[in-house]
Parts: sequence; C-alpha cells; structure tokens
Amino acid sequence: MSLNAYIARQLGSPAGLGGKLVASVMNRQNRPLYDETIRLLSLSASDSVLDIGCGNGYALRLLERQCGGRFSGIDPSVSMVRAASRRNKGMTFVCEGASAMSFADGAFDKAFSINTVYFWDDLRKTMAEIRRVLKPGGLFVNTFYTNETLDRLSHTQFGYKRYTTEELSNHAGFSAKAVPILNGAACCFVYQRQGWESL
Repeated sequence: MSLNAYIARQLGSPAGLGGKLVASVMNRQNRPLYDETIRLLSLSASDSVLDIGCGNGYALRLLERQCGGRFSGIDPSVSMVRAASRRNKGMTFVCEGASAMSFADGAFDKAFSINTVYFWDDLRKTMAEIRRVLKPGGLFVNTFYTNETLDRLSHTQFGYKRYTTEELSNHAGFSAKAVPILNGAACCFVYQRQGWESL
C-alpha cells in the first residue's frame, strides 16, 4: 500500500498508532473548519448536539468550553471512540456509522460533521438518518473541502467520494444553504430540518 493510500485509509477510519497521529494532525489542520462550524451552529447551553464522525472528540471539547450543552458523538473507529470517551467525561460516544444510528427519533437539536462526507457509503441514506435523529427545526452543518481543493491533494485520490452541489443540496425534509469558507477552499452546508409531516 502506498503512503497516500495509507493516509487516506487512516483519515477515513483511524486505527492504531497511525490513527492517533492522523487524528492529532487533523485537529490542528481542521481548527479553522471547527471554528466556522461552531459559529454556524449558533449553539445555546440547552442544545443537545451530535458530532458525526467525532474522531477523538476534539471538536466537542471546544464546543463544551465555549457554550455548554449536551454532547454525543459517533465514529466508526473503535480507537477514536475510546479516545473521545477518555478526553470528554460525561459525553456519550458510540462506535457506529452515520447511515444507521442507534439514537431515538428527534434526539438532537443540532448536529454537525467535519470532513467525513467523503467517506459516507450512501449520501441519501445518511442524510435521511440525520434528519430522523434531529428535532423539527434542528440544524445540521456539514463542513468539507471542495472538490477543487481535494483534487489538489495526493492522498484524496484514494477512497474519497466527491459530490456535486446539487447532490448535496436536494434532500427531502431539509432546506439547505451553502456557505463558502476559507476563501472558497471549503464549504459548510447548513441544513434545517423541516417538520415531521415533511417525511
């Protein structure tokens, strides 16, 4: 396996020593994305919040320090869920994917995902599941690097899915708005969940 393929695999599902190193690097490089996502979530201390693809829980720790709230995270990596649980006492972490979550309908006021959409097996199924676990009126912020940015990076040629703006915009039960960030290198899609009747 080439180095770039290894890096891509670790970014998709970090594991072992390599996963720990990748997670640490991701936290530093993604900090501007975390800050923009937190701003767009407009959190209050009463919100219940889900981090989809939480890694080692770094972003949730930032959120807790800034505004409080009730926080949960999911990640397909066992080692990342363990690390997140150690880092963030009192939060709930589950090792699972986003397309079939164990949470109840309407469990969260807000949800977010940073740099994980590339690794979703089924965009429509995952968006439907996110809609299910959000309360009516709830927000989901999906933050990621644009296809143009991904195309300039060597490791993203291995296992990274690319979606068009149309594919990201049109999902039943959501209204969506694209917010370019980092001078257009990345984007936040802000989705608002419509009422139960929209299902």
